[in-house]
Amino acid sequence: MWRRPLTALAVIGLVAAGCGGDDGDSADGDGDGGGSITLWTVYDTSERIATMQQVLADFTAQSGIDVELVGVSAPDLSQAMVSAAAAGDLPDVVVHGVELAAGWVAEGILDSAVASDLIDELGADTFNESALELIRVEDAEGEYATVPSDGWGQMIFYRTDLFEAAGLEEPTTYDSVLAAAEALNGQDGLSGFALGSTGGDGFTMQVFEHVALANDCQLVDDSGEVTLDSPECEEAIQFYVDLAQYAPTGAGDVDTTRANYLAGQTAMTSWSPHLLDELAGLFADTPLTCAECAADQQWLVERTTMLPLFQGPSGDEPTQFGLTINLGITTSADTEPAKELVRYLVGDGYMGFLSISPEGRFPMRTGPEAGDTSYVDGWSELAVGSGQEQLSVGELYGDEAVQTISEGATGFERWGFPQGQGALVTAMYGDLELTNILRDALDGTITPAEAAAQMDESASRLQSDLG
Repeated sequence: MWRRPLTALAVIGLVAAGCGGDDGDSADGDGDGGGSITLWTVYDTSERIATMQQVLADFTAQSGIDVELVGVSAPDLSQAMVSAAAAGDLPDVVVHGVELAAGWVAEGILDSAVASDLIDELGADTFNESALELIRVEDAEGEYATVPSDGWGQMIFYRTDLFEAAGLEEPTTYDSVLAAAEALNGQDGLSGFALGSTGGDGFTMQVFEHVALANDCQLVDDSGEVTLDSPECEEAIQFYVDLAQYAPTGAGDVDTTRANYLAGQTAMTSWSPHLLDELAGLFADTPLTCAECAADQQWLVERTTMLPLFQGPSGDEPTQFGLTINLGITTSADTEPAKELVRYLVGDGYMGFLSISPEGRFPMRTGPEAGDTSYVDGWSELAVGSGQEQLSVGELYGDEAVQTISEGATGFERWGFPQGQGALVTAMYGDLELTNILRDALDGTITPAEAAAQMDESASRLQSDLG
């Protein structure tokens, strides 16, 4: 769930300009300092690049290692890395989402042995256990694909004032969400729920996985067989179709869902904590546009509650979809300088690194020693937003919100990872065919049962292609 993607043409230019670990100008790899390496980051807006450059300047002053920083938007990162690998021009270190990790190891892009050695050195017991579970890889040289940095959990944001006025239950289940969406849709121009509905779109994929997991719709069973044609998945698709009738007209993507909520035009949406600074009017590029917000920038904050856990009728327990951000060391990296950079970014430079959009970046390393929570404590005090007024999440939303984010980060759920199918997840998020099938179901050209069967066939085909 990333803001303002670069165009494909811009990515090609960045890849060409951003030389990787094979450029001949890199460090000696002897661990004695000096030389140059390249870091790709998905935090690619000008303000975030500027903040990251200062973090890297401090690293260079400490280590003597120069770092060339290249920004690549998250939606374009997968293709950019594949192109760079084909050209023999990979970066040394890459900031990336967990859904890419296992697939990149299988493709020879990430060095799992180096990542595993580094996690062992830093202490596996200093990392969030759920974050480590998401990056375990099978049939690889190392146990872990990459090094966890931070993460966020998908949440339902809803208008408390509207729910209270209508006497509605909290939207924690399929039934309560649908009941609220139906009751509030059309009131004073409101839509019931702004959800991802665009085919071929990563945001739609995330929201659908969030909904599917809540109903125990699993990508595969314990033996690794694809199970998207299960009754639980058909039920999840039916719910999505039913909910979409209460969505705003037009495309439903990361930009439109956010814009509708910030305009006060929808009662609910499924989003990440990255929405928190914008709700408070602290992100100039996506300002509050609700009529009441002109006079009171806290109007939406005071009327919004976020719920991390969600449950469908076939779900065993409430769940939360989560995405972790990781620091991958590539197979062509100058290994020792690259490891030194990762050590810094989850160590001495951690708070500086997390200060880039901290509202959606809960630390996956709790402290420098087992049982130490100093990194989590430091994160809770980081200022969110941009411009002159900056406040911490706790100052904006209270300690309860901080606790909600913290507790959610300890148990993220994802398709495929527990069953060792991370490479399949990578392929699916690159392919996004499931969202095209979902779009057909939303359009009514196929039934939910037909959509479930087609999704199962699509995922099975990708799994077969992976061997």
